Amino acid sequence: MYIAVFVVLLDMIGFAIMLPILAYYALQLGASPGMATFCMALYVIGMFFSTPVWGRLSDRFGRKPILVISLAGAVFGYIVLGFATAVWMVAVSRLFSGLMAGNLSVAQAYVADVTTEQERAKAMGMLGAAFGISFIVGPALGGYLAGDSFADANLQLPALVSGLLSLAALLVVVFFLKESLPGGAERPRSAPTSREVLSWIGSRRSLWLLLAAVLVYNLAAGFVESVFPIWADATDIAHGPKDLVPVLLAAGIAMVIVQGGLIGPLTRAFGERRLMRAGAVVFGISVILVTLAGSVASVPAVAAALVSQAVGAALVLTSMQSLTSKEAVAGNRGAVMGVYNALGTLGRGLGTALTGSAFAGIGVHSPYYLGAALMVLLLFIALMLRAPQSGVAAPVASQAVS
Repeated sequence: MYIAVFVVLLDMIGFAIMLPILAYYALQLGASPGMATFCMALYVIGMFFSTPVWGRLSDRFGRKPILVISLAGAVFGYIVLGFATAVWMVAVSRLFSGLMAGNLSVAQAYVADVTTEQERAKAMGMLGAAFGISFIVGPALGGYLAGDSFADANLQLPALVSGLLSLAALLVVVFFLKESLPGGAERPRSAPTSREVLSWIGSRRSLWLLLAAVLVYNLAAGFVESVFPIWADATDIAHGPKDLVPVLLAAGIAMVIVQGGLIGPLTRAFGERRLMRAGAVVFGISVILVTLAGSVASVPAVAAALVSQAVGAALVLTSMQSLTSKEAVAGNRGAVMGVYNALGTLGRGLGTALTGSAFAGIGVHSPYYLGAALMVLLLFIALMLRAPQSGVAAPVASQAVS
């Protein structure tokens, strides 16, 4: 499990390196704000299409070979980005990298394979902590590599460093990660079909509610996260990539503390459903506080609001992942987590694609107001969740070995 978490950490640091500067990468090549955020959205759109496929393939062929293929593709995507000379090259590289990044469901399925239900929330918290650490190290490293000014930022170096980190993750998988699924006659020759998986999901009320929840949460996250560098510039919170580092660093530390240390005790004390509801409330209030802090150009206040937002995000994300993995079973876990992540990336892609237009056409703070409204919907969905169902058979592969 720890090796899988380390692989996710390396890969996500590479992704997070580009967060403070990716929009300006496209702007520097002549893109409009709407096109810049659309380029960012292409990454998660690629994830939407690839995540279910990677998950199902990992159920059939094993987690390790799918991780190897997708990480190798990620390296190639960062190389294309690093040498991009036109907006279309940025767009192609982000789409391709997104298609490769669908391996997140495979990593989640791997961790679920090797843990018990009692350990699941803690294990998913460790995955979440890897995300949190990546959002501490990645943006700080990206800001340092890019330089002091958005106008003449060095954008090639961060992209190539991201590629090196994905290469390191690939080597760790090849040489150190052991396959979590049984081999030979114990493994089905084919994974459950999409129709079988979707039919099974439809029979489990809690599962399809969780899938609706991950769509709504990521739509909100797409609105508020991808626009932050442009919003920070417009509100005089930051004047260059390095100025974003302390703010993002504080938020990342908060997420690591919650997901890496507090989520286990909190889950035992309150349960995932209550934590999910609390997280939705905290996240929604926090994004409103971000706009208030931005209106007075107070960097400490923005940092405090983002820390609170990160705590809410940590509670929601870890709880949803844990609950979803418990609803799935070994024979379809990769496929179910693939659907879960596909819907998450669809929401994030839509939010990211629309946030630039909302920012330019409605108002500077409008993406944050939309994010807060979506948290109200997420809270309503979370209140509808009940305890897991039992006695519902999982779909099986149509050509299992007898």
